[in-house]
Order: sequence, then structure tokens, then C-alpha cells
Amino acid sequence: MAGKVGRTTAAAAVSTGGSLISDAKLKQLYATMVQCRMLTERACRLRGQPRSDGLYAASMGQEAIATGCAIDLRPDDTIALAPHNSIASLVIGVPPADIVAQMYARRTAQGRSANIIMPSPTQDTQLALATSVALANKRKKKSNVVVAFGDKATTTLGCWHKALELAANKSLPIIFVVEDNRWTDPASFEANAEEKDSTAGFDPGGKARSYGFPTITVDANDVVAVYRVAYESVERARQGGGPVLVEGKPYRLYSLTKRRVANSAAPRGERDPLTRMERYLKTKRLFTPRWKNQLAHEFSQKLEAALKAAQKAQRAPQQ
Repeated sequence: MAGKVGRTTAAAAVSTGGSLISDAKLKQLYATMVQCRMLTERACRLRGQPRSDGLYAASMGQEAIATGCAIDLRPDDTIALAPHNSIASLVIGVPPADIVAQMYARRTAQGRSANIIMPSPTQDTQLALATSVALANKRKKKSNVVVAFGDKATTTLGCWHKALELAANKSLPIIFVVEDNRWTDPASFEANAEEKDSTAGFDPGGKARSYGFPTITVDANDVVAVYRVAYESVERARQGGGPVLVEGKPYRLYSLTKRRVANSAAPRGERDPLTRMERYLKTKRLFTPRWKNQLAHEFSQKLEAALKAAQKAQRAPQQ
């Protein structure tokens, strides 16, 4: 599938119990994160494109949570993207050309767009769609799952409470992924003010536990840890085990205004998910600078071709 890097089956990637991950899968995780980082870096350099500033630029540093949770999803699975983190669409195989075209506000019908719930002005709409798809899968006895990404602000909204309650009551095949960091778009938060839960700032994990389904906290800068948690959670949902909430604190490099931030006293290299994965791969003798450069070169060519096509389409007269 276009956009995937060396795809392997989940069964081959994770041993019984999810204790081991194959070398091929480890390299695929890293290669996918490199692509995501390059996409967001390129989006940061675009000027005047309505979908580049918010949806992609603010995703930099969140590659591990997106990659680990989405890389093994099947073509018929569904993802609901967070308001300001759309790189998961690249992870599941949407071609770079389609993604770049979307940055230029041009619609495309290719790729996996039919299985992606794009961010909406209010989270109520998006969460309702996500739970509706999961409910339809449940009723049709399909093994498909929904992965719904959200941020900390989302967990203070009344629609979040309703979504968790429905998922618990119906034992829906849905994974809620909360990217818990403080760089939330104030405008988006205010747009949802009427939906804000009366218990402001409640712990999303505590709310999930109160409904009786698992909450798993994971280091969202460690793609290996995220992948293990996501694999087990998705398999549980496929087998009828019901919903799971995954909480992680990713390392965001930029705020939504593209202002560089430092959300930890730890040096960048200790939290940046790509740097951490490089160190891990080196310990397993799976990483070389030459391989990294090759990955970057190949994806850069795809990105540049996609950008040229989008720019040419933008200049063409509209029919």
C-alpha cells in the first residue's frame, strides 16, 4: 500500500503476548516516524495554505503516538484524527500526494480517506461519528476497530463523557487515544465551550475506569511502548473485549501558532521520539546514518513531487 514502509503482518511483528517485536517492525516504526517528521517540517515551511498551519505543523513531536497506534490498522478500520494532529493519515497509508493536496484545500478521493474521520469544528460531531462507526461494526459482527485520537482539552467536554458511556454500555470496538499535552488551540477549546463537562479538568483515565474498561498510560515518546500497548488494545477490541483508553504525553516541538516550545526540563534528545528510537535501534545494530539518509532521500522525492503537483493544480483555472 502506498505510504506504508515495509509492511509486515501483526502476527509476524509481535510474538505471543506482545513481548517481542521483530527487527523488521522496529525499522518500519522508525521509518514511518521519519516520514511523519518530514511531512510536518515541510508543512511548517508552507505559507498561506489553510490546512498546513494547524493540522500538520503542530503535529511535530507526536510521531510515536500516531505511528504506534495506527501502523497495524487494517484497510477497513477507521481513525478519527485529533483537531491538530493529522499525521496518522500518512501512517495508515494515505499517499503523500493526497495529503499535500489537502493542505492546499483541494479534495481528493484517493487513498484511505473514506476510513478517516477528519477533525470537525466541534468534537461532539467527531466523537459521535467515531462511536457510530464502532456501533455499526459491532452490530454487523465485524472485527473492524475505530481508533479515536484526542487531546487533553477534549476530555473536559460533555461529548467525551457521552462517548465513553456509550462505548462502555455497548462494549464497542473502539480505542480512545488521548495525547495529553498542554499545547491546545485556545480557539478550538472556546468553540467547544458549551460542551465543557461540569467537572473541569477531570482525569480521563479515571472516567474510563469508572465505566469498567481499561485505561493504559504509556510514554508517548517511546514508539516501541506505544506499539505494544496499541497492538494489545486493538486485538482486544477485535475479539469483542470492548473499548480501551490509551493515555500518553507526547513531545510537542511547536505550539499551534508554530512557536517553538519546551514542555519539559529534559533535553530535547531525551524526549524527541525519533532520537530515542535511533538510540534503541543502534543498541540492536539496526541503525546506520546511511540508511536514515536513504529513507529521507526517498521520501523527500515523493514530497517534492506531491508539492509540485499541488502547486500546479492550484495555479490551474478552476472548472
